[in-house]
Amino acid sequence: MGQKIAVMAALLALVCYWWKVERPKEEKKERERQMMADYPDILAKLTVLTGAGLSLPQAWLRLAADYEAGRQNKEKRWAYEEVVATGRQIQNGVSPGRAFGEFGRRIGFHAYIKLGNLLEQNMKKGTKGLGDMLQAEAYQAFEERKHQVRRVGEEISTKLLVPMFMMFGVVLIVIIIPALLSFSF
Repeated sequence: MGQKIAVMAALLALVCYWWKVERPKEEKKERERQMMADYPDILAKLTVLTGAGLSLPQAWLRLAADYEAGRQNKEKRWAYEEVVATGRQIQNGVSPGRAFGEFGRRIGFHAYIKLGNLLEQNMKKGTKGLGDMLQAEAYQAFEERKHQVRRVGEEISTKLLVPMFMMFGVVLIVIIIPALLSFSF
């Protein structure tokens, strides 16, 4: 009886450790992956909206409104949640340049900080050449995303080697054991 309680306590301790330490790490890693995956999409949409004639704050608010309109059907996208928060700041009277700078700093990733600074500077200096800068940044982001997908593919193929060798071993056993048993010594 005492051994069962000790085993149950050890299992409970492992579950609590995973719940308190490992699960937040996994969630943070997933959040980072999701935000970096959304970066090229946000840039592309901003490029299209500003290219269509909307001012940068109007394009940002439209991007936030489009996400909010489709949010109930989809999972929560962290980067778009920050876009919505920045849109609310703009609607509440914060200057767009300041809101864009805070957007990048809140997220904390280099790409988003760069985007926030780019948008903040363009609000101060004027939006001349913004479309070209956004297109160049979007192209660079898509290239980075392709490299990231390629790295993930390589990692997956490496992880699949172990099961493949295990199956190869099983096939060899299935073939070799009957062959060895058929020989009479």
